[in-house]
Amino acid sequence: MQSGVSLLNLPASSVLVPVVETRPRFVQALETPAVRAILLRHCNLFEFKALVERAHRSGYALYVNMDHIDGVNADYAGLRHLASHFHIRGVISSHPRVMVLAHELGLEAIQRIFAVDSTGLEMALESVDRDVVDMLDFTPAHVVPYIMPALRPTLDLPYMASGLLYGANQLRAVLASGVRAVAVTRLDQWLPILSACSSSAETH
Repeated sequence: MQSGVSLLNLPASSVLVPVVETRPRFVQALETPAVRAILLRHCNLFEFKALVERAHRSGYALYVNMDHIDGVNADYAGLRHLASHFHIRGVISSHPRVMVLAHELGLEAIQRIFAVDSTGLEMALESVDRDVVDMLDFTPAHVVPYIMPALRPTLDLPYMASGLLYGANQLRAVLASGVRAVAVTRLDQWLPILSACSSSAETH
């Protein structure tokens, strides 16, 4: 039984999504009230089984980066195992085939888009199948405010941002672009900045 929490509907107070790679980071995420969704990457899920169960019982939405995870193949059997045994809400990958498999299994399919240059961005967006992809994950995060004005007229999918974010001004600009979530590796560093950004917005 999945909770109603999703990267697609996070409240503003929970827009920061911790990228978890170690047990201490997982525990930190579970003990942070603002967190409602968690992204697992560069870790072995079988070693985190107890924490995954705890997160599921507490109503967290769990996501797995299938391009950077240990012990699980990015094929139908692997994704089905994640869905049935680890209560995963969705997966992130830059590979369109993974998006198709996730959709078939009822998982949220989030396609990662590397915006390193205009040609690469165009090619990545052309690979997106809007019939199976639920969300786009743009990286690096700090380019999102610059590319969205051109993309928004034709972009009919919600999006998140991840990677290489520096300082309050960049976070404020990313949030203003309409992003649904921002993936961060240092939750303790970014939560005070998010709070400051929210306070500043309320006073203007």
